Amino acid sequence: MVAERPNVLVILCDELRIDLLGCYGGHLVRTPNFDALAADGVVFERAYTPTAVCSPARASLMTGLYAHTHHMFCNSTPGYSYSQHLRPGLQTLDAWLADETPYETAYFGKWHVGPADDLFRSRFHHTHRPYEGGPPFLTSSHWHPRTELGPLVQSIADGRAGTLDVPMERFPDVVAARYAQRFLNERDTTRPFALFCSFPGPHLPWLVPEEFGIRYDPRAIPMWPNRNDTFEGKPVNQMKLRLLDAEQRKPAQDDATLQEMLACCFSYLELIDGLLGEVVATLKTLGLYESTAIMLTADHGDMAGSHGILSIGSYMYDEVYRIPMLLKPPTGVDIGPASKRVTEPVHLMDVTATVMHLAAGSPQAAMGEQTLHGQSLLPLVTGEARWGRAVHYAEYHGDWYGHYSSRMVTDGRWKLVWNFTDLCELYDLEEDPHELHNYFYDATCREVRDQYAAVLMAEARRLADGQTLSQSMAVEDRLGAAVYQGAPVNR
Repeated sequence: MVAERPNVLVILCDELRIDLLGCYGGHLVRTPNFDALAADGVVFERAYTPTAVCSPARASLMTGLYAHTHHMFCNSTPGYSYSQHLRPGLQTLDAWLADETPYETAYFGKWHVGPADDLFRSRFHHTHRPYEGGPPFLTSSHWHPRTELGPLVQSIADGRAGTLDVPMERFPDVVAARYAQRFLNERDTTRPFALFCSFPGPHLPWLVPEEFGIRYDPRAIPMWPNRNDTFEGKPVNQMKLRLLDAEQRKPAQDDATLQEMLACCFSYLELIDGLLGEVVATLKTLGLYESTAIMLTADHGDMAGSHGILSIGSYMYDEVYRIPMLLKPPTGVDIGPASKRVTEPVHLMDVTATVMHLAAGSPQAAMGEQTLHGQSLLPLVTGEARWGRAVHYAEYHGDWYGHYSSRMVTDGRWKLVWNFTDLCELYDLEEDPHELHNYFYDATCREVRDQYAAVLMAEARRLADGQTLSQSMAVEDRLGAAVYQGAPVNR
């Protein structure tokens, strides 16, 4: 059972790999506060983003919908974006909470679901606001640390990592935490709250305040096992992006430089871990910890040099599609020992549905006229109902490198990626967890390939993703024969 009107806190990180957190078996970064929160709740072992790009993923969290329905297909960044706003007429979580519940709502930190003005015009009762003399990022939708905050003290890879001469209290992630803490202390105590604290890190650039410092020895950081992927038998686009990445980020192609950059990334994550601990400590001081549902996740993961690539893009590797997801339930939601680590596939839209369930007191199938693409996690973690989902379906529509449509389906054992205008992919995640060998066109795996392709098409049909249904396996077989066997493509 859900306690009547529990408080809700959603912690959202940007671009965070699960293998960096101790609660997911990571040992490279010190994350005691992430791990403590995990110990008090549920760890979702197979959580995924619907689209591994900031704006589409965040839009899915706010709407409960896949990108092919909410229409924020790529990052809402002026200069290259072709989808700077959500599809007109969609209801978002802030409006639903305002219309349907008595909750006092707040959102602080990185937004990126459109320009910052969209957040300021939202129906969240409290957001950060620009003010004279305030940090310059308050006018931004991104909040990433950059040199306008202060000069570089240590510069690594041409300023893509290092330290800034900026006071801790004016650093973006610290400011997000302080806004959240102030809200907790000054909220209307007669009402339950729904608070979103959105940390802009540990997204590139990996910059931290000089007074915090770089806390890891680069020489002790091992290279990722798939660092030197040759992309043999893989989509041509991935090799092109690797070459573009090398051209635009040449210093990072050197292993020693990448190690220096990762030392900064790990330090940035340790800073965020400390801020998480401070927000949780505020809840405890106010006597709110037990009565507050805390959900922690990320919009997507991070390549961070895996497969030789730093940025997100048109590849659906686990490094960017698997995400951390933790749930510390409120009073009244009992989880058993068997539910402490959940292996069923879950995704960001399930966070949306869970927030709605907590706020309404019962599961919700729709937000206004929109049928949700996720479902509440509460029945899963309490054992009240079986989880009906066996696979995760994901999509990609392109970003600053241009349009490029892909779809993915995985059950954690195999992963099939259908690239509409390039070679497709099939990975054996058990035998090849680093996704180095593409089995899609391997005749010995044709039965597995066809099985997962059928599942992908069934998911596309269920989700009304009509673009996917136009694809043809017969065409893929011809293409495979042409590429791998030299057969004419038109026969």
